[in-house]
Amino acid sequence: MRAAIVAALVSLAASVSLRAQSSCQLVGVWELVSGKADTVAYPATWHQLKIITRTRWTYIGRMDSGIREMKTAADSLQVFQTSGAGSGTYTLQGTTYTESIEFFSDPAYIGLSIPYTCRTEGDRFIQTGTFPEIHGGKTVHAWRLEEVYRRIE
Repeated sequence: MRAAIVAALVSLAASVSLRAQSSCQLVGVWELVSGKADTVAYPATWHQLKIITRTRWTYIGRMDSGIREMKTAADSLQVFQTSGAGSGTYTLQGTTYTESIEFFSDPAYIGLSIPYTCRTEGDRFIQTGTFPEIHGGKTVHAWRLEEVYRRIE
């Protein structure tokens, strides 16, 4: 009996310790509230959702171009050029949230793993880190990102 109680207490302490190591409660549906790359704020017309399950993440974003019905090829191209999406798996260790990219609007990013620092505060998820800008297979700039999301589900 005493051994069972000790084992239960050790198990409880370990689980509390693991939860205390991460201040990121990520599972949910998140809507971007604000973002900036280096010191430049994301446009107010940029809308983005991030969906995080126990093992996977997905984001989809678009610029509100004012187009409500695509009547021409130019309309379709404008919507395509002002949209983005990505998905993959992630790991979370403490406050380090690392996204491994399996799908992305720009194929140059597929296969990358990008670490971020994360924290959640109430219904907010704050993600900061460095995101590479890739052209011709080479990193030409490293953007310092800060994104703040609001939990919507």
